[in-house]
Amino acid sequence: LNTKDPSGRECRVGNQRSTYGQPRPPTGRSFELELRLSGSAVALEKLWKSAVAAGEQTVSRRLTSITYDTTDLRLRRRGLTLRVFQDGEDFVQTITAVGDRPRLSKGQKAWSAPINGPQPNLKLLENAKLRKRIGLIVASELRPIFTSDVIRRKKFYRVDRENTGPTEIEAVLDIGEHRCEAGTEAISEIELKLLQGTPLALRKVAARLHQVSPCQFQPLSRSQRGFALALGERPTVAKATLPRFTTDTSVEEGFERVLANCLKHWLANHAAVLDGSDTEGVHQMRVALRRMRAALTIFKSLLPAEDLEWLKREAGSLTDGLGDARDWDVFDEELLHPVIAARTADTSLRILQETVTEERRLAQERARMTLRSPAYLEFLLELSIWLENRGWRRDGAASRSAASRPGRRMIDHAGEVLRRRHKQAVKLGRGFETLPDETLHRLRLSLKKLRYTTEFFASLYGKRRTRPYLEALRQLQGDLGFLNDVAVAEIRLRDLCGNDGGGNAGALQMAFGTVVGWHTHALFQIRPRIAKDWTAFTKAKPFWKQ
Repeated sequence: LNTKDPSGRECRVGNQRSTYGQPRPPTGRSFELELRLSGSAVALEKLWKSAVAAGEQTVSRRLTSITYDTTDLRLRRRGLTLRVFQDGEDFVQTITAVGDRPRLSKGQKAWSAPINGPQPNLKLLENAKLRKRIGLIVASELRPIFTSDVIRRKKFYRVDRENTGPTEIEAVLDIGEHRCEAGTEAISEIELKLLQGTPLALRKVAARLHQVSPCQFQPLSRSQRGFALALGERPTVAKATLPRFTTDTSVEEGFERVLANCLKHWLANHAAVLDGSDTEGVHQMRVALRRMRAALTIFKSLLPAEDLEWLKREAGSLTDGLGDARDWDVFDEELLHPVIAARTADTSLRILQETVTEERRLAQERARMTLRSPAYLEFLLELSIWLENRGWRRDGAASRSAASRPGRRMIDHAGEVLRRRHKQAVKLGRGFETLPDETLHRLRLSLKKLRYTTEFFASLYGKRRTRPYLEALRQLQGDLGFLNDVAVAEIRLRDLCGNDGGGNAGALQMAFGTVVGWHTHALFQIRPRIAKDWTAFTKAKPFWKQ
């Protein structure tokens, strides 16, 4: 999913309607929107014939590109991709500046030049800055990494529908493969590019395509997938990066950057969740969604009530769709494995392990199904459009509350929010040593929101001021998180034992008692440490007051 400034074309962003049917006026921001969908070749051929280019002949042509780099991948490490495209008898050399991860992007820079054959010629580059970025690379160092070979069909068509106005879309169907020494990988994808009109039309087209035949959002570029095939790489997991602000950043600017930062974090883990080889991907996507929900609350004064409700509801639903997978991952890796390692002869634990392994497999498949669903694709596209179009504005301006008046600085807003959230957490933790589990759970959630808020605003105050507070907060939150993990595990195990109608019921009950007893004893031992962590947190200086 890519939104970017178009070259020499003005895109009209008007008449967009929210989920609740309220018109969103144009903001004067022009952008180009692209959506890449993948699926089986059979499914996409069906889509093309029945929903995209129904009843029309489209021209097909073969496109081949070879991606080159040095043996040590210097170009890739410098954020550059070098390809030679062949279209018939013509060859074009292209260098593209790319990011490492999918993100909401303002566009990519590309430099192209015709050449005489399939071998690249860096001497033809006229851009001095690009030559400096490439560095010293001689022709003999370049070698082919992988080849992309597709049959491409393209169509330009207009959509004239109620509430969308005249819209022009470019649709491209590519069917083919990547080839390299490591093997081959199929390429089958449809790319929809909004050239003119309202983004709402593109969302409707995408939804209609999914109804005709299942397809899914493809977050990785063809280049990323080709390198992964050639190098044997699996999709990587990405942790959150912190947004950067200055003391002059306005509240609205800050909100845009924070929400875009959360969306980038979310999309960077999409491929890892689908791949399933690293369970941390599910965790990081859930963190991204929770950070997004926290950001919506922090900046709720900017948002119309219906937009706030829509965004929190959809993000919460998506988080829930990943919840089972995360709960079983934590239980298996962090709670069950230590007990099995200490009690290797306990057969009931091995039976529990087999049952939990199957529950994990089913939960991970449900997580993948969540990301392949029409609702996920629709929310992702709608959110991207809403963010790029500043959909929170009404009548061409943000909410007129005191917290979001034009020009108000982020640092003033940050101080108020941090003070309020810190006060709320301290109030919940009064009498910490005797707090019941329910209150501890509420305190843990409050501290989590406080941590996200502190991290969002950290660049306004500097590391020296924020580090002691954040370290104390993270330590306390981690300890309380262990309390929550044990409580969730007990619920999961009780349900697991209650639902087993086979011959393993007795063994599962025994294993249940062993695991819960083990970690209940561990909780009793770490309670004094948690109390010390609470004291350390309450003594940490509120850096926003310094």
